[in-house]
Amino acid sequence: KLRLPDTELYMGNAPTAMRFMTTAVNLIEEPGTLVMTGDRQTKQFAPITDLVETLKASNCSIDYLEKTGALPLRVQTTGNGWKGGPLSLTASVSSQFVSSIMMSAPYAKNEVTLKLSSKPIVSKHYIDITLEVMKLFGVNVIRNSDDTFTIPQKSYVNPSVVRVEGDAAAAAYHLAAAAVTGGTVTVENIGTASLQADSRFCSLLAKMGCDVKQTETTTTITGPLPPVQKAAAAQAAAAVKVDGDDDAAGGGSGGGSSRRESAGGTPELSAIAQPIDMGGMAESFMTLAAVAALANGTTTITNVENQRHKHCNRLEVVASELRAVGVECKETKDGLIIEGNPRLRSRAVIEATRINTHSDGRVAMSFAVLGCAVPGIRIEGKRCVDASYPTFWNHLSTIEANLRPVVESQSIKIPQNEASVWIVGMRGVGKSILGKQVAKAIGRQFIDLDNIFEIRHGIKIREFVLKHSWREFRTREYNLFKEFCGTHSRGYVIACGAGLVETPLAMELLKRLPLVVQLNRHIDDIKKTLTRDSTRPALLKDGKYAWDMKAIWDSRKDRYHAASSYEFSIIRGDTNWGKILEDFTRFLLTITMNPVGRARTFEKYVHNDLKVAKLVGGTFFLSLTFPSMREAIPNMQDLVAGNSAIELRVDLWKSWEFDFIQEQIALFRRHCCLPIVYTIRTVGQCGKFPNDEKKLFRLYDLGIRLGCEFIDMEHHWSRAARNRLLSHRRHAKIIASAHFKNSNGGTEADLENTFRACAHGGRADVVKVVTTAFCLEDAIRLVHVAKNVKLKGNPPKIILAMGAVGQISRVFNEFLTPVTHALMPGVAAPGQLSIAEIMTARNMLSIRAPLIREMLIIGRGITMSLAPLLFNTAFKYLHLEHKAKIFDTEEIMGAGAGAAGEGAGKAAGA
Repeated sequence: KLRLPDTELYMGNAPTAMRFMTTAVNLIEEPGTLVMTGDRQTKQFAPITDLVETLKASNCSIDYLEKTGALPLRVQTTGNGWKGGPLSLTASVSSQFVSSIMMSAPYAKNEVTLKLSSKPIVSKHYIDITLEVMKLFGVNVIRNSDDTFTIPQKSYVNPSVVRVEGDAAAAAYHLAAAAVTGGTVTVENIGTASLQADSRFCSLLAKMGCDVKQTETTTTITGPLPPVQKAAAAQAAAAVKVDGDDDAAGGGSGGGSSRRESAGGTPELSAIAQPIDMGGMAESFMTLAAVAALANGTTTITNVENQRHKHCNRLEVVASELRAVGVECKETKDGLIIEGNPRLRSRAVIEATRINTHSDGRVAMSFAVLGCAVPGIRIEGKRCVDASYPTFWNHLSTIEANLRPVVESQSIKIPQNEASVWIVGMRGVGKSILGKQVAKAIGRQFIDLDNIFEIRHGIKIREFVLKHSWREFRTREYNLFKEFCGTHSRGYVIACGAGLVETPLAMELLKRLPLVVQLNRHIDDIKKTLTRDSTRPALLKDGKYAWDMKAIWDSRKDRYHAASSYEFSIIRGDTNWGKILEDFTRFLLTITMNPVGRARTFEKYVHNDLKVAKLVGGTFFLSLTFPSMREAIPNMQDLVAGNSAIELRVDLWKSWEFDFIQEQIALFRRHCCLPIVYTIRTVGQCGKFPNDEKKLFRLYDLGIRLGCEFIDMEHHWSRAARNRLLSHRRHAKIIASAHFKNSNGGTEADLENTFRACAHGGRADVVKVVTTAFCLEDAIRLVHVAKNVKLKGNPPKIILAMGAVGQISRVFNEFLTPVTHALMPGVAAPGQLSIAEIMTARNMLSIRAPLIREMLIIGRGITMSLAPLLFNTAFKYLHLEHKAKIFDTEEIMGAGAGAAGEGAGKAAGA
């Protein structure tokens, strides 16, 4: 006999149990009040309106205590139990509403006739399971029609033995793990005799290329070989054939792959061409999405609109998190369209992709499937599985240990500042020459893998290829590369062979190395170098190249790009190797996050040192508005004076082609050593670049690839795109910016929210907010909010109010104030000032003006020294009012001590 509990009924994160109990508590034949509640996720994302309204129509007293349609509920019991009788129920959201009423109905005071009043009826198979279970316990529900049921008044009778099927939706995770890894998994207690619709999930895997075997009570899945394993098998077979044993080669290439093909599967995991109606097994649609993410082709999932009303909006969450991993995924009204990306198996990982499960166990378990094959996936809040499958992680780890391993699928997790630098590129690009010199410059050892190959084999590569074959050379080259990946993964600069990217396994391994730099040089310059070098292996014929170098470059260009995480471009026609080395050294210092790199030097000695900041009056960056760098080069020295960084406004350049952008950054590096603020301002944010998120973020990625120190990221784009950039920023600092083109940014509260949004929970390195000032108060309000708002991580802020009346904000801003110059073709934003104008205003208004110091040059016999002229000229050039003068003394030690004491308040240094 049910009785009222002494305390509230807390359902935790168990919406299924909550819905079943909502009906059951009305059977209590005891007058009183009961409160039923759950955790935040259940209260927010577990709708219950249709069930409650049906019960209220049957004289049940139920009230919502907070939000209509959600927990907590207050149930008033009269002591007479549940009336029952004819009921009408909407079942378009959840079949659990139907099961809830059916299971309690035998104990109602009147026979219950339940009519389902909506179309479609979701998850009808779960209703069928409910009927079968009730029948097993002695209650035969009469199905009057497809949507009407009569439940007799009768007590349940416990059978002597009950065989409970395994949870087919839970088993699907492990079957899917076999599918994505190429392993074999058998689940028991789920087979052809299963009542659950999700038991047919294996038929979908069969269509995608898996080998499926079932008995009445077991299901076994063997997944198709992933591409990396297939390449390994093919390479092994080819190696056997080279040794002359054709029969052995034939046998070696059979085995697993032929078995999968003969089983009706495809050689690789492939998408199902037709749309897949998952309405019958909606709980497993996320598991299918995880498999589809790694399948070749496009997968379309339909008829799961009700999944928007579960623990979370599952359609939205799955689409968002798949995009964060690197899968193109589009939401539809009732499903998803997923573009499979098999290359995710070997993606390079610097920082793990954090999966936000929204406390939904099925989201966690589905992305765990993806994590079995894709490196660098981190499930946040993994304990959310406890409500439905508390032993999931133990089971998965046991199964994963027995799956066939995805060959070399684990990412190489080495901090970027410690990782070896691997240089790839065409012959004649300068890998050995530059690699050796730059390694010395940054304090690392240099290794040339081609040189190591020749030492080990006692023969030149050219002669080895002539004696054996290119195929044999590629095989041994890969083995050497693989060995050094394990033994020399930290602290080296390593030049790889030009053709290493021709080997598929080498490509997969290169993609997972933290620091692979493509050294890029124009093909015409490479040709000139190679035609003068007769030592190159086996490509020369009659003093000329037997192969078309342009054709080789065209065939390898995309491979070099895919294999590398960074790219350094040499200016076309440039033969000044001394200058090229200087540029390349600064580039490597930046991407290896070396303490003496440009952005790190700026950060350490300017941003973090308040004394220096006060001496120079804050920091500035110049916004270059030239359509190309060649127009800026003649006046570069004058343009950049006094700045701490230079903003390259890519959106104002005359071309946005990758090659043009690479050339412009190479030209800039040659003529300026200041950090780059890489900015692409879109039309909606006061710029010229189209409002195209995909193209914009591709160019952001290019900026990181080219080693730019700061990336200005507009904050209004999709969360998935911004999170991906923040997670894959590598060395770069992210300036998260918001621009209000025709708005003052709103109230102080609105501005505070904008600052917090740009801070991205402490993940952004710099926060930049730009408004339009229509009056002085608009600018002052922005300054006030920036000063007082508290942001996680306390990032530095850049604040600007555009327009003439907003110029005062530029005077107040201390960190990286954008400035213009008289030699520029125009300003980057309305109201932009030069350094001289800002410094003049600060001095006049005593606002943020640098402290004025008298600096002493101390020495003996230095009256005629030109040092004061040098210092004072520099101070004037930088718009500073410091003064330097001679302090000539015979007693340097004593005078030095005295001068230090006497001038402690006015001498900044000597």
